[in-house]
Amino acid sequence: MSKIIRRDVLRGVAAAGVLGGIGARPAAAADPVTLRLGYGGAAEEPVWILIAKPDFGKNQGKLYKLDATRFQGSEKRAQAFEANAIDLSQGSAHGVIFAAAEGVQSKIIASLTRESKKAFSTAFYVPDDSPIKSVADMKGKIVGINGFSTAGHLWLKAALEKHGLSDKDVTIAPIPFPAMQEAMRAGKVDVGEFPQPFAALLEKQAKVRKLFDAKYGVPFDEELIVIAGKDEFLKKNAVAIRGFLEDVLQATDYYLTKPKEARQLLIDTKMVRVIPEVYLTMHDYYRDPTLRPDVEALVQMQEFMIKAGFMTKRADMRAIVDTSYLPK
Repeated sequence: MSKIIRRDVLRGVAAAGVLGGIGARPAAAADPVTLRLGYGGAAEEPVWILIAKPDFGKNQGKLYKLDATRFQGSEKRAQAFEANAIDLSQGSAHGVIFAAAEGVQSKIIASLTRESKKAFSTAFYVPDDSPIKSVADMKGKIVGINGFSTAGHLWLKAALEKHGLSDKDVTIAPIPFPAMQEAMRAGKVDVGEFPQPFAALLEKQAKVRKLFDAKYGVPFDEELIVIAGKDEFLKKNAVAIRGFLEDVLQATDYYLTKPKEARQLLIDTKMVRVIPEVYLTMHDYYRDPTLRPDVEALVQMQEFMIKAGFMTKRADMRAIVDTSYLPK
């Protein structure tokens, strides 16, 4: 992939000041910076709008260009981010916390979605005729989640521990969210993890029961999907990053104030392949309209992850959040 070299937008301006404008040439417009963004398949609608409709935001094509790559699982996206194959990672806050404790230098610059009792929470379902009636009945069963050491893995572990069980008492099957419904239908998993819009589609197309959700074992609000970047890249391309987040804020406002219109746009552009009668009315996650990450929630999340045995080291949660790129 070719790398765009930014020209200094102020080239020639200093000379113009010294010479009082005599013989000065007009400043050249800077090329928009290419932002290589890795994104996932659930709960990221505002940025999907910018991917589907590049002219939606006023800054795309002027200050930045999005080179967006969709990842089915969080593990490969994390690997791409660590290898500098992408510049911005849009994914689980739990993953960012874990990586920070292991020394991966990144900054959370925006919050897209939260797990909260105030709104939809990622849920674990079983077929309606399943003999599994409670979390305690999951012992010895196969549970589909989107990967090990993910948010779903933590929620599963926390739910099991409320009943004296551990994740060793079940068989974990890593399955991408788009394939989870078919895996449950085919009997490959007994329990499946479903975020939106996959949960709404499942409830429409199959006879299922919700067994528990993310808030069953983790009683406080959590950051779910965040945007993160490495500090060096962010500082070097601060103007482009601010322009991008300004557009994300505009798209978020559109999504929150006109949800049906925004979701229809995503259906029409095939960013979302869910039937309109399900997607247009689905119960959605909580989204902070300012995009500001909840630092105290991140602190709580880290402590919970340590208690659960997911990690042994701590990172300074306040130091990994940088809201300076958000619109004032």
